[in-house]
Formats: sequence, C-alpha cells, structure tokens
Amino acid sequence: CNTMVYDSIHDGSSSATAATKLPSFDRKRSLVEGAGMFKTFVVMLYCHFSVTLLCLNVLVDLILLGVPVFILHRIGVLPTKLYLSFTTKIINWTTPIVFTMPMILSGTKIYCNDIELLVEAKSKNSLLLANHGSRIDWMVGMFVGFTQSMAGRVSKRIRVGFVCEAPIQFMPLIGWYRKLVCHDIFVWRSFKQDSPTIKNNIRDFHTADECRMLFLSPEGIVVDYGEKDREYISECRQFCIDQHYLPFEYVLTPRYKGSMTLLEQVRHCKGPMVSICLAYIRDGKLLNCSLISPHRVVPDIYTLNQGCGSYPVDVYIHLKRMHIAQDMNDPKTFMMENYQEKDQILAEWQRQLDARTASEDKWMNQFTLITNNEMECFCYQIGHLVMVVILSVLLNRGDTFIRLFGSIFCLVSGCHTFGWLLNSTSTESVPFETGIKAIALSIEKRKKYCEGIKKKL
Repeated sequence: CNTMVYDSIHDGSSSATAATKLPSFDRKRSLVEGAGMFKTFVVMLYCHFSVTLLCLNVLVDLILLGVPVFILHRIGVLPTKLYLSFTTKIINWTTPIVFTMPMILSGTKIYCNDIELLVEAKSKNSLLLANHGSRIDWMVGMFVGFTQSMAGRVSKRIRVGFVCEAPIQFMPLIGWYRKLVCHDIFVWRSFKQDSPTIKNNIRDFHTADECRMLFLSPEGIVVDYGEKDREYISECRQFCIDQHYLPFEYVLTPRYKGSMTLLEQVRHCKGPMVSICLAYIRDGKLLNCSLISPHRVVPDIYTLNQGCGSYPVDVYIHLKRMHIAQDMNDPKTFMMENYQEKDQILAEWQRQLDARTASEDKWMNQFTLITNNEMECFCYQIGHLVMVVILSVLLNRGDTFIRLFGSIFCLVSGCHTFGWLLNSTSTESVPFETGIKAIALSIEKRKKYCEGIKKKL
C-alpha cells in the first residue's frame, strides 16, 4: 500500500523549490514486457482472472466473517481483545489466497539476507521500516508473515499490519478488508492529526496482547512518471544536497516525524526495529532502479501475475537491525543515514547486475530462499472455493455467484484497461486502483487546464 504522507522533512529550511527540473521521458509501459499481441492477451486474461478470484474470495470473507465481527465490536458486544484475536484468525484464513496466484503460481521467489533477524521480528511486536520502490510491498510482507518454515527454522505465523495512506481504506474490497479486519493504521497528511491515531491503534494491540509486525515506508509515496513525480524527485535530490548528502538515486527522502511516534510499537516489549531494503529483479534487471531512469518499473499486482507467462519477479530482502533511543533529538539525521544505506544497497545491486555478477555465489551466498508450504496454500484456495460452492448451494443461488464472478471480472479488466489507456501504466497496489487513480489524475489535469484558461482570460 502507498504508505503515509507525514510532515515532510522538507520543513522549509531547504531550498528544495529551487531544484533543477528533471528531463521528461516516455512514460508509456507495455501491458506485458516483450510480448506480442496474442501472448499479451493470454497473460492479461490470467492476470484479470487472478485479481477477480482475489476480489471474490475477499468479498466472501468480508461478508461472512469480517463485517459481522466488526459490527459486534463496534456495538460493544465483542471486546477489543476478542475482536483482534478473531480477526487474526480471519487474516490467517484469507492471507494465502492473496499471494498464491500472484507469487507462488507466477514463479516469484523471495530471498532474505538475515533469517535470524526475520525470525526474531516474527516472534514479538516489531517495527519494520522499508523503502517504497513498488506497490506490492504489502504482499511481500504478508507472504513473509504467513511463512512458518524458514531455511529449516520454525517461525511464528504472525499478523502483519501496515501504515497506509488514509484513502486506501476506501478502495473497494482490499481497502475495506484492511480497515474492517486488519485494523491497519490509516493516516492523513497532518502529523497533529496522525499522532493520536497511531498511538491509539498501537495501544489497542498492546492492551489485547496481540503481536504484530508493523510495516512503514517513511518515503510516504510511490513516484511514477508524471510531471509532479519528477518535480518531487527533484525536490528530494535538492534536499539531500542541502543536508550535505549526495542526491539519492534509488530512494526518496524519508518523512521522519511520524516514524518516531511509531516507536511505541516496540518500546515496551523490546521488540526489534528493522530496516528493510527491497530489491525487485526481473530477467537480470533491477526494476526499482534509478528514479530518473526511463527503464524504471514500479512493480504492482499485475507485474507479479505476469510471471506466469513471462519473466517472474524475484524479491531480495535486505534486513538490518536499527538501534535508536526513544528520546532521540535528531531523528532527521538518523533517517537520512538509514536511507543513504538503502540507496547504496540498490546502487550495489545495479553494479552487480551491470557486471553480470549478481548470480554468482560471491553475491548470492548472503541470501536464503524463503518458501511457503505450497500444498497448504493450495488447500486454502480450495477451501475458499468449497465455501463459495456450499454457500451457493445453501442459498440456491449458483447462477448468481457465476454472474457475480463474471461481473467482477468485467469490472477488474475494464477498470485496469481503461486506467492503463488513460495513464499509460499499471498502478495496481490494490484492485481497481489503476482505473480510479487514472480518473483522479485526469480530473486534476482538467482542473489545472481550466484554471490556466481562466488566468489567461
């Protein structure tokens, strides 16, 4: 999920507004990289089917499980402790159907450089600060949280939470699910408004003694290829210069104020605070390469699904324990140093790939492959299918469920295709986002155009 947009580190002390404007480049992206018309049609059919199945299963889980539990909690029948306990069980039931098709069936592999630290982070409340080079960081987090066996180590299956932009909770199905069931932290732009939300959410979990891996992307946003995106990249690069750093090439500058409030997540339990740097590799190329590269790809749900008929995406997780004092008086420097390290990690990936040494043992020996129990995940998929069939039989509405699936498929495929035609790229962090975001951008452009006409008149 695109995560929070906190009080910017661009606090007025920098000359970021004077940043040099970056050159534009062709923002259009192929639906399926390197594929002809027929292959594109078949692969996209699979992608739309995968997202449709995800939507249908989440819809059923919401109606039968999530909404009733949420309502019972809101009217005071179900205490917070039981609500969080029940929703954790619901999440464990839903999670495999989220990543099985986009990741397992599509050939995605997940690697990690520090299994011991990851197992520790799953054993208690933990806070994980990740770079934001893709739209599927949340799916990687759910995959890792669900996995119980890691390189021969038995780890706890833990609930995974996220700090998200507030609008995500209004996105159909997945957004609703994360609001009603996952109890994620949804934040707006004002730190004054966000701080109580963050503290109350964390207090609910601590009081209920419900452990959670909490993910945060301090960069706040994912930048695409538009004019505003380039302007923001330029501002971030200028801010680095103003703070006496070389401009970051692969990451944006972090927002630090909200991140410090989240220390409540690990303060009492002494859980680990972990820096995460994710590298996305496809066909020997770094997808989240330089922010100003015309070859940069922002991976989303469709990027993962396309691995079934094209090159799968491999995800490399770099972990590092972060040591931070609760009363730190210079969080800006702390976060900037951390993001400088992330930038250097991705730069090293680029060097290894350019030199064709990334596949050699000297580089790969630092990583361990993380695998989920594929048979277990397929059983969860079958279990959801059986639940839908039983429900349709009990209600004598088999034809209704078939029409429902067909309707969702048409909505998913139509919304994504329409958004891709409008915005020239796929931005599917959650279903329907490509279309919704493209419409919002078109309205914004139209409004800006009209304002320009009025000024001329």
